[in-house]
Amino acid sequence: MKTALVTLAALTACAAFAREDDKAKEDLKALAGTWEYVSQTDDGKETDKEALKGITLTVTADGKWVLKKDDVVILEGTGKLDPAKKPRAADWTVTTEGGLKGKVSLGIYDVDKDTWKHCFSFDTRPEKFASAEC
Repeated sequence: MKTALVTLAALTACAAFAREDDKAKEDLKALAGTWEYVSQTDDGKETDKEALKGITLTVTADGKWVLKKDDVVILEGTGKLDPAKKPRAADWTVTTEGGLKGKVSLGIYDVDKDTWKHCFSFDTRPEKFASAEC
């Protein structure tokens, strides 16, 4: 009887993991495409709209991403989503050569049709969509 309970628990855990993996794939599929920056807040300050012109972020369904300014690559990397967390969590690893290579941006995200909200930090994962002045 004990073996059957352990097997049942293992199967339940595998099914839950498969559902979370499916949801992560769904969310990556929703993010797949090229996004234009329309607003950004950094250290509690709104970025000037002119400074955001030409900045795009392209995400693929397998989690690769490229950040560009006027078609010039600024950063690129890979992403991993965890939609089971509240708010949903995203880890974005920088793969571009340079000072940020290997750094992981700890973020939270929300995607709804053609709007993607994202908040991140290299130090600690934000708990809400806000940026405090430093």
